[in-house]
Amino acid sequence: MTRNCLYLVSSSATREYVVDCLEALALPRGMIQHFRYRFRYVDEGLRSSLVSESGEIPSELRDLPVLVVYLFQTQTVGVWKPAETMGPGGPYLPLRCGQLINAFRDGEIAHFFFELSDYVKSDKEASTRVTLNKEVDFRLAPSKPERSSYAHLSRDLGFQGSKDDDTLNFQSIVDFAYLPGEWRTRSLGSVPLDVTYDIIFFRVAGLFREYDKHLKEITPTARFVQGNVFAEYELESGAIYHIRLATHLASERPAQLPGEGRAKVRLVFDPKIIRPLGPTTLRISSMYDLEYWSFVVDCTKPIRSVLGIECECDAVPNREDFVRKELLCPEISFSISVVPASS
Repeated sequence: MTRNCLYLVSSSATREYVVDCLEALALPRGMIQHFRYRFRYVDEGLRSSLVSESGEIPSELRDLPVLVVYLFQTQTVGVWKPAETMGPGGPYLPLRCGQLINAFRDGEIAHFFFELSDYVKSDKEASTRVTLNKEVDFRLAPSKPERSSYAHLSRDLGFQGSKDDDTLNFQSIVDFAYLPGEWRTRSLGSVPLDVTYDIIFFRVAGLFREYDKHLKEITPTARFVQGNVFAEYELESGAIYHIRLATHLASERPAQLPGEGRAKVRLVFDPKIIRPLGPTTLRISSMYDLEYWSFVVDCTKPIRSVLGIECECDAVPNREDFVRKELLCPEISFSISVVPASS
């Protein structure tokens, strides 16, 4: 029996939509991402199956495979449409896989919560991109061929990689699938705009607890607050942890680095809870890098907090320019809860 997949599309229409895709690439396995859409952008079959927030997710949607897709599009005469691609296949680019945790409707808005898992298998021939554009028709319904669907049910195409290949598949997306000219917000209407993004690609490859001379990866736990779902890491008081952060950039030469060597990413934390054991900042001065940010949980009472990763750069773009380039870096966060040390 052929199973379905939920295809969740984010596009180049705004900076925020582009960031959604970068966050999907940056977040570690097990974290939960939340996409939402106006009903008019959800395919009709999927739309009819959604219940209210207090209801139970329908069986046909429960644990459904999810694929995050980036769409390159442009606006002309006030309408956003898929753009002419600069690479093989078409404008839809598959990025990251996951599993649907919850879905519901809130008035005319559809909400989808999904747990991130494998990166899409990627290669020089862009075979997954070619297959996606050929096999999936992103339309609201067969009777409405002119209307695009951004939350779409279709056959699962089996693009999932494996955990062992996470690093290779992430790097391949940047090296082969990423085309800088397609990651831009371009409007050709009465208020023209053409913003190309200078992207810092990074991924959190896991959160690890230190045990004597070895590290053990920590798995986040899904927490439900009514229909809302988030993932939380449980950290033990007094224990030492390490965040594994990897960058991989599309720049061919150091002079082309995003931020021109002045950008950096840093760990954000509550100093009353977290005490760093070394540097927690990485300057983007190389085309690829790997860092372990180490810290101890310096709090004895149970408490909840947040760890974040954000970007800093003193280069400020002139947002008055019609044609410009902007630095773009995902800024992610994940919930933590501190528990007493085990005896």
